[in-house]
Amino acid sequence: MPPSGIFLETLIHDFDTLRYINPGAEPVEVYAVTDALAYPDLKDQGLQDTAVVLVRFDNGAMATAEASFNAVYGYDIRGEVFGSAGMVTAGDIRRTTATFHGADGVASDTWRRNIDLFHDAYTAELAAFVDCARTGAAPDPTGRVARAALAIALAAIRSAATGRPVRLEEVEQPAY
Repeated sequence: MPPSGIFLETLIHDFDTLRYINPGAEPVEVYAVTDALAYPDLKDQGLQDTAVVLVRFDNGAMATAEASFNAVYGYDIRGEVFGSAGMVTAGDIRRTTATFHGADGVASDTWRRNIDLFHDAYTAELAAFVDCARTGAAPDPTGRVARAALAIALAAIRSAATGRPVRLEEVEQPAY
C-alpha cells in the first residue's frame, strides 16, 4: 500500500501554503521520503508517520515541507521563507508567551489540538461556506486552488512509493 495519509491529511495544507507564498509560480517537481518512525508496527499497513518533501517551482524556488503524526509536545505549525532579501518566520507552538524556567528545565503551555489553534480560522471558513450557499457566490479560494495542492500531494505519494522525483506533468490532470 503506498503511503498517502500523511500527504492527503496533513501536508496537503502545507502544499497549498507553499503555492500561496510563491504567487504566480507553479510546482514542477516533487521529491518525497517517508517512514514509519513513531509507529513502525503500522508500516506494513501503509501508515507512514513521518515525511519530508522537496517541491521545485518553475521560477527556480525550492520549498520543503515536513510532517510527523507524533509531535508529542503539541500541535506544531511553523514556517520560514528565506531568500536574497532576507527571511520571514511565522508560527509558534506556544499557546502564550508565558514560559516557566525551573529546576527541571524550561516549560511553556502549547497548543494541543488543531481545533484550538485554528478555531477562528475554522469559524471564518464555515461562515464563508454558509454565505456562498445562501447567496450563490463562488467560493474563494476555488476548487482549482484545492486541485493544485492535491496534484502536489499525488506527486509526493508517487515519489515516496518509487523513490524518485516526480514531475507534476506525470500526475493525471482532470479535465475541466
